[in-house]
Amino acid sequence: MVNWEALGAVAELAGAVGVIASLFYLGSQLRRNSASIEAATALSISEATQQRLLAIAQTPGLAEAFGKMLAGQELSAAERVQVAFFQRATLRGIESTFAQQKRGLLADDVRRGYEALLQRQVRIPVFHDWWSMERLSFDPAFRELVEKLLEQETAATLGFVGTGSGDPPAA
Repeated sequence: MVNWEALGAVAELAGAVGVIASLFYLGSQLRRNSASIEAATALSISEATQQRLLAIAQTPGLAEAFGKMLAGQELSAAERVQVAFFQRATLRGIESTFAQQKRGLLADDVRRGYEALLQRQVRIPVFHDWWSMERLSFDPAFRELVEKLLEQETAATLGFVGTGSGDPPAA
């Protein structure tokens, strides 16, 4: 005679083992999918950055405008427009990088690389004027980061580096 209670208990145990195995498999698939999404996001951001840099390298007028800007020379009206649109595209790319990292789709080390790029951007002499006109079109959290970097740059320019607050050293 078949012991139905024992057979039922064995079936329940087998079902529980199957559920646990499925959960482990699902967890590994989620980790693999997350890594894949993170890699695709990093690649997409890198490709967009590369396209912006190639635009300068392959467009003589834009390359000349950037050369003049970096040398502190006066830009024509057309060059100012080119540089402003390029700057907007660059900052949008960096802003997107920070948003993707905030959502957990990008590793911290990739974000740090773009933060270093942003630090270089704020050192460009015309950046301050450009930012004062464009700042409100950016996400508030990103604006806060840019303005923090601008304050640090201003403090460094004025010789207040190392005080931690950007304020002049106490007398």
